[in-house]
Amino acid sequence: LHSWIEALRACPKPVSAAVEGSCAGAGFSLALACDFVVAAANSVFVMAYSNVGLSPDGGGSWSLARALPRATAMALLMGGERIAPDRLQALGVINAVCNPGDALTQALALAERLNQRAPTALASIKELVNDAATAPLHTQLAAERDHFVRNLHHPNAGEGIAAFMEKRPARYR
Repeated sequence: LHSWIEALRACPKPVSAAVEGSCAGAGFSLALACDFVVAAANSVFVMAYSNVGLSPDGGGSWSLARALPRATAMALLMGGERIAPDRLQALGVINAVCNPGDALTQALALAERLNQRAPTALASIKELVNDAATAPLHTQLAAERDHFVRNLHHPNAGEGIAAFMEKRPARYR
């Protein structure tokens, strides 16, 4: 499980979760490891480890501690209570709530929209965001500069700028 969580976080491509029904324990941790989460309105999220005398695994404590205020993360992890997707969306933990049965369709539509963007830029954004929480500002600024220059010199930047100027869709590779 932990290798899978690390692989999802390190993958240079955007990773989306489509949640229908219960998303508990390790499943919740897997969803949290994704870059985007689309959940059906009737889905239920829960970190129930403490309900059975266990502590979290799969990076659930790491993800929630970074996404939420400490008190909220503690309530979810220690309280083991169910939380609705609309509340998680309001907290900024998940991206979208949709009608039941539509989570996969909505997640695939999101993937299609992202697929219209330069994969090199998306990979840079993911790496920068992953590192931002622990990097001092000067380190983050240097990393942004390095990624910007690398992307500027990639053919995708030329294509993106040309497409913008010509008022046409870009064709990234």
